[in-house]
Amino acid sequence: MRLDFEPAQVRVLGSLIEKESTTPDQYPLSTNALRSACNQKTSRDPVMDLAERDVDAAVLALRERGLVRSSKPTGSRAWKHRHVIDETLPLPPDQRAVLAVLMLRGRQTPGELRTRTERLHPFESLDDVEAALAGLRSHEPSLVHNLGRSTGQSQDRWEHLLSSEAETPESRARRATTNRFAELHTAGMFVMPNAWDRGSLRTLVEMGFPAVATTSAGYGRVIGKDDQEVTRDELVAHVEDLARFSTVPINVDSERLYPDDPGGVTRCVELLASAGAAGCSVEDWNPATEAVDSIDRATDAVQEAVAACKDAGLVLTARAENHLYGIDDLDDTVARLRSFETAGADVVYAPGLRAVEEIELVLSEVSVPLNVLGIAGTPDVETLRSLGVGRVSTGSLLHSAAMAAARETAERFRPSSL
Repeated sequence: MRLDFEPAQVRVLGSLIEKESTTPDQYPLSTNALRSACNQKTSRDPVMDLAERDVDAAVLALRERGLVRSSKPTGSRAWKHRHVIDETLPLPPDQRAVLAVLMLRGRQTPGELRTRTERLHPFESLDDVEAALAGLRSHEPSLVHNLGRSTGQSQDRWEHLLSSEAETPESRARRATTNRFAELHTAGMFVMPNAWDRGSLRTLVEMGFPAVATTSAGYGRVIGKDDQEVTRDELVAHVEDLARFSTVPINVDSERLYPDDPGGVTRCVELLASAGAAGCSVEDWNPATEAVDSIDRATDAVQEAVAACKDAGLVLTARAENHLYGIDDLDDTVARLRSFETAGADVVYAPGLRAVEEIELVLSEVSVPLNVLGIAGTPDVETLRSLGVGRVSTGSLLHSAAMAAARETAERFRPSSL
């Protein structure tokens, strides 16, 4: 069977399977009842707003593929619809229940599936759910995919592969990379230097670093711009270019996630994920006002980014920019980082912290990993590790060092007349 169903078709088929078990007295369903089932505000992810014509089109497509039958009972003016999935895709009751709930509620863990399949097929244990998932995965073609674990989760998430929007082999590989990046944050401190082009990325990967980041300032200078001048399209193209050559996860220095571009923060995160990013950041410095946003506004931005990154599977780093702009108010920085953590950020970051005492204070106030920027005056890597820092990055330091070395060398060849 071809796995290229449209989202509306997936929703219709899943709703028919569900309602056969949960409302047998009203089954088969009229078009109106089926539309209501598809558009439920609860037990559906995402919530849809299908029109009657959308449901009719989906039913017709499913009928042509031998998955739905429609009839008009004697004396009735309404058509009634029922699924006949067993004739085309015969599955044991446990596997059919799990597949239906994945169709209706999106990506879920075995624990969530066990709870949500109760009215379709009760499972005695998580092992039974996992056995059903294993059966669906071993089906030819495979009907489900294991997405791995998100940060903070104790179970893998699973998704169905019926939809034309399901992951391709390429997107599965990207998903594996993002999962690997998330796992790095649970395995002790790691160093994530910042690359600015293919050559610098290749050097850092060959040196054995487990992840790399981009640098907005470094890349801006590569294309003749400066920090905060790179456009969203330029950044996405840059990430896509690096991702094609990288064998390690890439975290993106994405400034404010371009809230004023079409689609805003959410669209920016989607584009970065599609380009191959494993993580991204959002910061509270606003170039338009030349000031740090209020803590409430900054936290709202983090919340929006958290939601988008959760959907895309990216690790989100929330940045408090005080110390980069001469605002040496550590209490305010701590308050911001705590607020960002509460909003759901996976990592917090206050670039510019140098003193051991400052870093220790921040670490005592937050429970998610803390990124520290490695700059002049920052403690060495082993000291940072002993303090409990989660991640170290280099910002534009390596690019600046490379350019300084290039200038120093070029100076030896410059004619005295210049």
